[in-house]
Formats: sequence, C-alpha cells, structure tokens
Amino acid sequence: MIFLFVIYFFIAIILTFYASEKRQKVMLIFTVCTLTYMIGMRDNWPDEIVYTGAFERAPYPWDFRADTEPWGYAEKGYLLIASLIKMIFNSKRFYLFAMGGISMFLLYKNLTKYCVLPLIGLADYIARFLLNRDFIQMRSSLAILMIVLSMNLIKKKKMWLYFLVIFVAYQFHHMALIGLPFYFFAQIKFNHKWIYLSVPIIMLLSALSAGSISETVNKYSLDLRYETYVTQEYESSIGLKNPMIWFQIIVLYAFTFFEEHIRKESKYYYIIRTGYLYSTLILIFFNQYTALSGRTSTMFATYEMFLFPLLVKAFYGKTQKAVTIIIGAGLIYFFSSKYHEARETMNGPQVLIEVQK
Repeated sequence: MIFLFVIYFFIAIILTFYASEKRQKVMLIFTVCTLTYMIGMRDNWPDEIVYTGAFERAPYPWDFRADTEPWGYAEKGYLLIASLIKMIFNSKRFYLFAMGGISMFLLYKNLTKYCVLPLIGLADYIARFLLNRDFIQMRSSLAILMIVLSMNLIKKKKMWLYFLVIFVAYQFHHMALIGLPFYFFAQIKFNHKWIYLSVPIIMLLSALSAGSISETVNKYSLDLRYETYVTQEYESSIGLKNPMIWFQIIVLYAFTFFEEHIRKESKYYYIIRTGYLYSTLILIFFNQYTALSGRTSTMFATYEMFLFPLLVKAFYGKTQKAVTIIIGAGLIYFFSSKYHEARETMNGPQVLIEVQK
C-alpha cells in the first residue's frame, strides 16, 4: 500500500501541474472508486469485527424499534444504516463496500467543493486520515465528512441548518458535538497576533489546569461516550512531546504567515484557518490524553486537505513544485507510519476496541 501511495502522489503532481481540470477530475473519481474497493475488500483490520458483528446482529428495518440497542457501538443512527443496507443485500462484504462508498462520495464532494487542488488534497486525506477512519473508525469518517461538507453553511451563517447537520452526524458518532461550538468560534476573525499567541497561552492553561482537566474529563466521559479514551491505558505521559502537536502548530503558523498570498484563492480561507486553529488548540489542551486529544481534534484537522493545496498556491514556478514534493515526502512518512501501526495491531490479538458495553 505504501508503494501505491507513492505512485499516486507522483501521478497527482504531474496531473495537477500539467493536465487539464477534466483529466484531474477523472483521476479523482478513479481514485475514490479504487479506495472504495480497497475499503470493501479489506480483511482483518482493527475494529472490522465490531462493524461486521454489529451488521450481522442488526435487525431488518421492519423489526427496528426505539429500544433496539446496537452491538459494539452506541449510535443507533449508524445501526439504522446497517439495517437498511441489510435489507438491500445481507452480506458483510457488501456492507463494507456500501459504507466505504458513502464516505468516499462525501470525500469527493468535499474536495470538488472546497479544495483548489483536489488531487493534492486527496493525497493529504489518504496519508493522514484514511487508514484510521475508513479502514478502522468508519463511524467517525461518515460523521466528520458530513460536518466538513457543511462549511458553506457556516460561511452563509445558516446556523440552524448547520446544527441540523451536527444532529444527524451525532446519530453516527457522538464526537460530532465537537462541531457545535465551532460555529460560534468560526464567527471570530482572528488576526495574526492572536493566532500566534493562542498556542503558548493554551499550553500554559493546559499545564496550570491539568488536574481540573483530568477531573472534568473523567466526570463527563460516560455521558459523552468517550470513556474508552480516558482509561489508564489511554493516558500518555508524552504530553507536549507528541510530534503531531508540533506538526499542526508549524502548519498553522505557515498557513497564517502566507495569508496575503493565498486568501484570494479560496473564499473559505478564514474558516479553514479558524478550523485548523480550533483543532490545534483542542489537541494541545487535552495533551495528557493522547487518544482523546486525537479523537476530538481530528474533525477539524481534516481541513488540512484544503489547507496544503492553498499553501502550494502561495508559491510559483520551481519553488511551487519543490514545496509540493516536500509536502509529499511528509505525507509519505505519515502514511507509512499509520500503515505500519495498523499492521502491528492486525498481527496482534484482535480486540473489540469499539465495544463500550
């Protein structure tokens, strides 16, 4: 898979800089269809037995009741989708194909709507998010891509429609609630100074209130359904040594620094930047819980697939191509790292990571 990603990225570079938009779109469609096939054909990936097990236990729609309890996860909305798919064709493999296809369709819509260089944006999504979401945490993929697609509702200040999207996404994954306060956060136009200062300030607040954060997190973990990620085995002593924190800080600062060069490239520039700031601050604030900080910050870290293509647009000529290759090298590293982590988990004993009962 690593070799395939490298091949894809170099093809993406060639098509982005030398091919027509029509050919780029053909490549984009071909790639998301290929990804759908790979998602559907995967075998023995972490959490796969949770989703296929839940599908097998899902009732048919005419047997679905308000008190029907899902197996393996908490969200009844996702169980309802499984029930509807089961009505069409009762096959675990078809179920994986169907869910992968829905998520990849939403990904395609996001890239064509908000991304200035869709093939580069897709490369970022594959490297940073695809394996952990669409091959493992399928519920989060569906919920996150729905919320990301509703960025235009934030731009148009259609608050209640945006909240409706959050409500629907919540039926698939309870972490969708993270998107609720973002609507108000996104209405603030942060200047450079406040963006640069917000990072050390939140680091200081996190350090000073570490005890309070720990108590609050544990107090509300059961209600908000994230108790899995605050148990002792999910705590981490690395804190601010987490390299992902510093990666996001560097990317955020670079995106802010080149504002004058790229803000005209996308009318969503400020929402994208604010979303990535929101993600970075969450990642830092909950740094003592590595898994929790990752799960809560990943939603708006997804804006990265729009952000990197805009950064590429800040440069011209040979410098632009060099920057793209540097970004590609980083993405290859991320994909390789995530793939090897997944393989290690697959080679170990299979556990029901998602089961919360």
